[in-house]
Amino acid sequence: MDYIGHICPVCDKRFHADDDVVVCPECGTPHHRACYESLGHCANSERHDEGYDYTAEQHELPKIKKCPSCGKENDENSFFCKYCGTSLSGDQPRRNTATQQSQPGAGFPFGGGAFRNAEGNQDENGQPIPFLDPLAGVPNDADFGEGVNAGEAAKYVKQNTPYFSRVFYNISTFNRSKFNFSAALLTSAYLLYRKMYKVGAALFALQLAIFSIVLYFTIVYRSVFENFTNNVMGQGQDYMTMVNNYSVYLSKLSSTDLMILYLPVIAMLVFFVIKIVVGACFNRLYMKHCKQQITQIKNQATEGENPETLLQTKGGVNMALAASVFGSAMIIYYFTNILII
Repeated sequence: MDYIGHICPVCDKRFHADDDVVVCPECGTPHHRACYESLGHCANSERHDEGYDYTAEQHELPKIKKCPSCGKENDENSFFCKYCGTSLSGDQPRRNTATQQSQPGAGFPFGGGAFRNAEGNQDENGQPIPFLDPLAGVPNDADFGEGVNAGEAAKYVKQNTPYFSRVFYNISTFNRSKFNFSAALLTSAYLLYRKMYKVGAALFALQLAIFSIVLYFTIVYRSVFENFTNNVMGQGQDYMTMVNNYSVYLSKLSSTDLMILYLPVIAMLVFFVIKIVVGACFNRLYMKHCKQQITQIKNQATEGENPETLLQTKGGVNMALAASVFGSAMIIYYFTNILII
């Protein structure tokens, strides 16, 4: 009898073709040899008196997905291979092997590494299919700290895993991060996109508060800005005349009017500083967020739930929320500009 795919009753793991299997001579129950020897008897020995026969039962084999990269078996509900992190959804991009190999520096990071062929991974013409390594060369079992490895992080991150796998590895190994330009450009919207809801909401509230203050003073003290425009930036004036007018005009203003006049500039500088800080700190904050969420998901997984499946379903990004926040910010910005003008 072929026991490949059946479950060992001791360790609950499937039998593979190269496993050393021991079959109970009385009931026919298969075991891993090491499991049988550690137990000392058949796992179904208590049922021998009942005439139990393993071969007479209907043993439904679990449905599995075979990884197109490493060839190892995964649960049918898995989206990524638990061994190498490759997508199991069947949407990995296919690339022309000859083209890939003929282009110097086409691999990761500068030639080789990101694309590799797996034995048996061939197309209909028998040609090997290259695939994108979602971990960017980081070992699947690389320790990111707090009991979280690279494979688990990749399942939770999902989108753009090559970038974050390499960044998380550098942080955990060398304590070296890099600037995240997406986070700097989109700030709170990007944090919400990455499901960092508390920090993203707090940052959005801070930016909205600063913007509201500037808008309030701009509307209430509109005459200050109009006088500045009329007295300093008059039509037909050359550059030196504008500079002289600027100095004279400012010397006549009160400290309150000066503060109001410089408020938009100060707000722009604050926004710029926020973007720089978010871009510089985001990768470390996101790594900490991922480890906390992964640990929580694994600890809260109930009996019968697959933690790996939960990581893939609860992780990823929230595009709808990020788009809503970004769209709302743009509407507010243009609407207020209309009011001011």
